[in-house]
Amino acid sequence: MDSQLSYVLFFAFFLVFLSSSPAPADARASPLLRSVCKQTRDSFHQNYTECVKTLWSDARIQSSASNDLKDVAISVLEIAAETATDTQELFNSYLQMETGTKAIQQCAQSYGSVASAFQGTLEGVKEEDDMVSNMASRIVDSIVVCEKALSSDGVELPQTISNRVHLVRLYKDIGCTVTSQLVSIWLRARKH
Repeated sequence: MDSQLSYVLFFAFFLVFLSSSPAPADARASPLLRSVCKQTRDSFHQNYTECVKTLWSDARIQSSASNDLKDVAISVLEIAAETATDTQELFNSYLQMETGTKAIQQCAQSYGSVASAFQGTLEGVKEEDDMVSNMASRIVDSIVVCEKALSSDGVELPQTISNRVHLVRLYKDIGCTVTSQLVSIWLRARKH
C-alpha cells in the first residue's frame, strides 16, 4: 500500500510540476509570429526556435502579435534599430579598450549605418512605402563591410559583441521577412 501511495503522490507532484512549468515560447507565441519565424527559417536559414524566443521575449512584439503584420513589423524594426545602436555602442566601447583598431572603428561606423537603415525602413513601413523591401541590401552591405574589416585585420570579437552581431543579423532577416510580406499585401491591395 505504501508503494501505491508513493506512486500517487509522485504522479500528483509531477502533474503539478508540468502545469506550473512555463510553456515553450512556440506554444505561447501567436500564429502570426510562428508564421513569420517559419518564413524567416525557410528564406534565411535562421533557427526557428531562436526566432520565436527572441520575438516573444519582447513585450512590444507580444502586444502587437495578435494578428497585425504591420504592427509586428514596426515593433521588430524598432527593436532592430535599438539593437544595432547598442551594437555600435559596444564597438565604440571596445574601441576605447583596443587602442584604435581600424576594424573596430569601421564596425562602429557600419553598425551606425545599420541602425539608420532599420530606422529608415521603420519609417517606410509606417508610410506603407513599397521601397521598404530594399532595406536588406543597405543593411547587409554595412554588415559585410564590418566583417571584411575584422577579417582583414584578424580581429576576434569578444562574445558579448559577437552575440549582439548575431542578434542584429536575426532581426535583419526577420525584418526582411515581414517587410516583404507587407509589400506583397500592399501591392495586392493597390491592384484592387
